[in-house]
Order: sequence, then structure tokens, then C-alpha cells
Amino acid sequence: MFKITRWVIVFALLMLGCTSSGGGSIVDTTYTDLVTGLDAARQSQAAALALWDRVIFGEVVSCQDFIPVPPPVQLSAQLLAAHPGADAIQARLNEAIQAIHDSSDLWNIECAFDRATVPLNMAKSGRAAALAATAPLDTAAQMLAAWGG
Repeated sequence: MFKITRWVIVFALLMLGCTSSGGGSIVDTTYTDLVTGLDAARQSQAAALALWDRVIFGEVVSCQDFIPVPPPVQLSAQLLAAHPGADAIQARLNEAIQAIHDSSDLWNIECAFDRATVPLNMAKSGRAAALAATAPLDTAAQMLAAWGG
């Protein structure tokens, strides 16, 4: 009974994010921060692809619509040193975020022009830029699965 009670208390402390006597956080947010970055990048990529697909299929898309781009993932040097694999994951996420940013930039450039329709080659380029995020996102997801699994 004592072991079960002790386990419940330890689990509760972990969930609350209490600290150890050394002052360091028991709950490390590095993994969570990377997963959050992955989720944000995937959502942005989906928004970019949806926007460009609408344009490609002939829908009139307002320049009020935009492609949200998450900020780059920036873990502290201390966290990167504590988790050597985090650096590679961060690099893949930032590679994907840059591709999404490129797609967003193409949309912003297109919106700066005063023309009735978006040229198909521009729409395909914007979509291709968003698709370029797929491989680094998939790699980051696989690395996170190996870390968390």
C-alpha cells in the first residue's frame, strides 16, 4: 500500500511541476515545447496548402486570408545541452517553418499585385513551398516519437 501511495504522490508532484530540492524542474518542458512547435508548424502548413489549393482550383481568395507562420523554435543552450537530440529536432522544425514562411511570402507578394487572378505558376510555387515543409516535419515527428516512445 505504501508503494502505491508513494507513486501517487510522486505522480501528482510531477503533474504539478514541483521542483526538486536542487531547484531544477522535475518536469522538463523541452519535449513539450518541441511537440508544440511541431503541431503549430503542421497547422500552418495545412493552412498554406488549403489557401493555395483554393487558388489553384479557381476560387477567388481574399488577401485578407493569410498563411499563419509560427515563430522559429528556439530552445535555450542549456536545454539543448541537456537533450542532445533536441538540436536536430529543432533544426528540422525550423527548416519546415522556413518553408512555410516562404509560402507565406509568395502569398504576400501576390497580394501586393493588383491583378484579377493569381497566375497558376505562382500558385503552384506557393503550394510547392508549403509542401517542402513535409519532409522536415515528418522527420521531426519521427524523432519526437522515438524520444517520447
